[in-house]
Amino acid sequence: MLDTLYIHNFKCFYESEIKLKILNLFSGTNSSGKSSAIQALLLLAHNTSETVGAPLNSDWISLGSFNEIRNTIKNAKSFSVSTTSNKHIFEVIFTESDDKMIDVETEINKTSKKLVDLLDHKNRHIFYLPATRIGPEDYYKKNFDKYNFFGNSGEFVIDYFAKNQKNLLVKELQKDLSGTTLYTQVNYWLDYIMNVNLKIEEMGITNTYSARYAYKNNKEVRPFHIGTGVSYISGVIIAGLSAKKNDIVIIENPEIHLHPKAQSDLAEFLCFIANAGIQIIIESHSDHIFNGIRKAIAIKTISQKHVSINFFELDENLLTKNTRIEISASGRVVKHVTGLFDQFDDDLDEILGL
Repeated sequence: MLDTLYIHNFKCFYESEIKLKILNLFSGTNSSGKSSAIQALLLLAHNTSETVGAPLNSDWISLGSFNEIRNTIKNAKSFSVSTTSNKHIFEVIFTESDDKMIDVETEINKTSKKLVDLLDHKNRHIFYLPATRIGPEDYYKKNFDKYNFFGNSGEFVIDYFAKNQKNLLVKELQKDLSGTTLYTQVNYWLDYIMNVNLKIEEMGITNTYSARYAYKNNKEVRPFHIGTGVSYISGVIIAGLSAKKNDIVIIENPEIHLHPKAQSDLAEFLCFIANAGIQIIIESHSDHIFNGIRKAIAIKTISQKHVSINFFELDENLLTKNTRIEISASGRVVKHVTGLFDQFDDDLDEILGL
């Protein structure tokens, strides 16, 4: 498990230390550093080797040139990202190259091969779904890349599910006692949250799959006829249940197109996955996800010691300020921060003339 993420002079970050637990929520205002923090972590995953051809651009991230992402407010000549795990560190320092054919040079500092192996995306310990992931489609392409197993935008999630649906899951990931496979458990959570079931059909020699959903065991329909949110949450559930203990699941906006109750139920699912020893890192604007995690703490579904909530905002110098939000054992926010999912209360006060 990763313990901390350090970011120095990267984009809107100057010097930031983000404490990580098993279940991590990045929240905050727009353009304040939430996605950039995830990009920083993905940069590490991409640069586990000094022989990487394009250090700032990969399947998962397209950051462009060094000058685009250095902290221009501080006129930074280099930036660095590092993470720690059990007192071991992996750090990559990025410096603009004097060679016009090479935009950036990297320097790697590492104290543990095990930590590097965890972060190396080729080892398939990191599951990533971006905010721009694929939604409902008539057909989903097969994947022939053994490393980028979910695709750049989650376009191969259905392919992954089709190939691995018969995999046996460990007891900690078995919520439905009627079966032990990935297929059974994915459909348990889809039924629990959305009242639907998912089946995959291979479309012959076309190198594609067709997804079929059935609402409350009714007739099977194409994704376009079942509701957009179902396709998006399917990827989240598949990703969570496909990971193994100590793996890392990173998802941006897991609540896309979901009703508030479904968002709250999704928070329950995320806590369930975290309790299996899988590290979850999500970026979300959803107060229902936030409150769902608080509720899980209050009813002892997950310990507050295993939860880290980070609120991002820009300070007066347009630099990221990260505040760790402490949650009590009863699920209460110990010290409220202005802007932390308080718009409902603010609007209600205006409606009531308070």
